[in-house]
Parts: sequence; C-alpha cells; structure tokens
Amino acid sequence: MDYLLTTHAEKRLAERSIQRKLLDEALREPTKISYDAANRALIKKLYRKHRQERLLLIVGEIMGSTLKIITVIDTSKVKKYL
Repeated sequence: MDYLLTTHAEKRLAERSIQRKLLDEALREPTKISYDAANRALIKKLYRKHRQERLLLIVGEIMGSTLKIITVIDTSKVKKYL
C-alpha cells in the first residue's frame, strides 16, 4: 500500500529515531491491524531493539489506495497495547 506522511508524522519519526525501513516493514508485515468507523487504521508491529521487545504503532486514514499516516509511536509497553 502506498502511504504519505503528514508533517506531524515526519516530526515524530525524527524525534523518536524511527527508521523508514522499520515503518515500511510494519506496513508490509503488521502484527495486528484494527479499524474504526471513520476509516482510520491502527497498525501495530512487534519488533526487537537492543534485545528488548518493542511495539511500533502507526495511526492513519485510508484514502482510496493510500494510507495517510497521522502519527507514529514507539513503545516498550507491549502488553498494554497489543
């Protein structure tokens, strides 16, 4: 799926040192996806960083065949969000 990043999402990637490679992998092979009635998606990707399980959360709106990524969050609170 094609995607575009909002300015907010680009800032969060930079602030949180999240590489585009990880974002692309999460979109290609997500651990879990949920949707709401407003056509928003919450994409979750479980991965390891420095031997610790982490969870990448991607919030976006589906616009035709494109995902507009609103924000990206990286957390160590896997059990809470997965």
